[in-house]
Amino acid sequence: MIRMLIVDDEPIERIALQRIIEEGSPDVEVVGQAANGREAIEAAERLQPDLITMDIKMPGINGLQAIEKIRETNKAVKFIVVTAFDTFEFAQQAIKLGVYDYMLKPSRISVVLETIGRVANEIKMIQQELASRSLEQVRLQKMTPLVEADIVEQLLFDYVQSASLAEMIDLIGLPSGRDGFVMTLQFSHDMAEPSHLRDYDDMYLQVSELHLDVSNPIWLGKMSGNQVPAIVFMDGEFSYRAQAISVAKKWIQALDTKGGFRLFIGIGGLCKDLRDLRKSYHEALLASMDNTLPARYSLFENLTRDDIQAIGSRTIEMEKRVLEEIRRGNLEAAGDQIAKIIDIFEGAQQGVGLSQQRVFEVLIVVTRMLQEMGMDVHTPYFPYSTTSYMQLKAESRQLIQNLVQVGDVVETDLLQTMKLYIQKHAHEELSLERIAATVDRNPFYVSKLFKEHFGMNYIDFLTEFRIETAKQLMQETDKSLKEITFEVGYNDPNYFSRVFKKLVGHSPTDYRKMLIRPTNKKHS
Repeated sequence: MIRMLIVDDEPIERIALQRIIEEGSPDVEVVGQAANGREAIEAAERLQPDLITMDIKMPGINGLQAIEKIRETNKAVKFIVVTAFDTFEFAQQAIKLGVYDYMLKPSRISVVLETIGRVANEIKMIQQELASRSLEQVRLQKMTPLVEADIVEQLLFDYVQSASLAEMIDLIGLPSGRDGFVMTLQFSHDMAEPSHLRDYDDMYLQVSELHLDVSNPIWLGKMSGNQVPAIVFMDGEFSYRAQAISVAKKWIQALDTKGGFRLFIGIGGLCKDLRDLRKSYHEALLASMDNTLPARYSLFENLTRDDIQAIGSRTIEMEKRVLEEIRRGNLEAAGDQIAKIIDIFEGAQQGVGLSQQRVFEVLIVVTRMLQEMGMDVHTPYFPYSTTSYMQLKAESRQLIQNLVQVGDVVETDLLQTMKLYIQKHAHEELSLERIAATVDRNPFYVSKLFKEHFGMNYIDFLTEFRIETAKQLMQETDKSLKEITFEVGYNDPNYFSRVFKKLVGHSPTDYRKMLIRPTNKKHS
């Protein structure tokens, strides 16, 4: 709906024009009237109309003066001047003020509607174009973080960037200050007990939506395990060190208000070229290895050579996280953790061969843990000596994937075996330990399988099967409810009745009546 303001010093002219609009222009709404230039200025500010019909000859502030004043605060409003003067001088002034059209007094109703309609259509087109641009802007804003994360992924982790990398950078724009460095945001839970570990997805969402009070452009990468990489570009005249510390402190202060997590930041060295940012990322990882520093951030340039050499062997905590992710079933996250360990080795300039041996040792521990959980997995091995860190990462991820594929096949067979066993022995006393023993697995692993694949624990699965069997016996046999109770595995008819009603919604007696009622009807 187009919002219209009528300005004229003659009340009868205002009333007549409003009536014409209301009867002949359904897409235009008259939101107000003004009797002079001053009222017009005030009404335009208050009502924010899209279109104003402006009488020129009015006492005090005339129409052209009012237009000029309204234009100062509302550039988008369209004006149609209404005048008895048809002179060249007037036309010049009107054009200068950006008047869209004009009507002479008096005008036929058809001319009024045609003129108003022409301007209204122009306003609609402009509004649609603005709405379309706004929608595109919203889409771009939503897409920008995803594009930034993809760019960071390629710059820091891929040895060979895709052909679309330059196009993605052009899409979001490269900051004017192209010098930059990498930060790694490392999160740890305030609670030390493993039972209080939580998913970091919520924290990443908070980080991605956070607007730091800094002038430095920042490209945020994807969360990998408990770390988020960020590329920070230089801005202003302050030194790299001053800007790095300032941004780090802003991150820490902002995220401390969120609660539940502790943030530590490793800061890599300054790079003059985007292609060198991978080196800064390795430096940031090394700087973040000792996250016990009270400042809660560390610059790579502060590390000594002895510090760097020692860091290469301090990946025990990261190796523990690999095992924890495997235990929780987060296999992709486990692969990300191993990739980070390899990055640490590369940054510390350990040889590829030594790094491969260390990763192999981690995978052996993973295999043993899976076997202890009851999974039948093969021992991993590297078929040949790795020649690059990139190759080592790819092969390590593939080895983990192979373990998973073996485990999936084994789990499918185990579930089928346990399902058939429960159905065959449902009338007996069935404990979790007994079910686990039939497939030679530990009870914890069996319980985990049931929850993951059936969405319930084993006792709920057993209960549902028993109740379905009872319903079938009620329908197909003349056995008493007491006989059915014992046959499906319950020793107490009252307890069986409560369980049945909870799952079915009716007591066993009422349910049986519902079944036999149709057969008791007498036929005439």
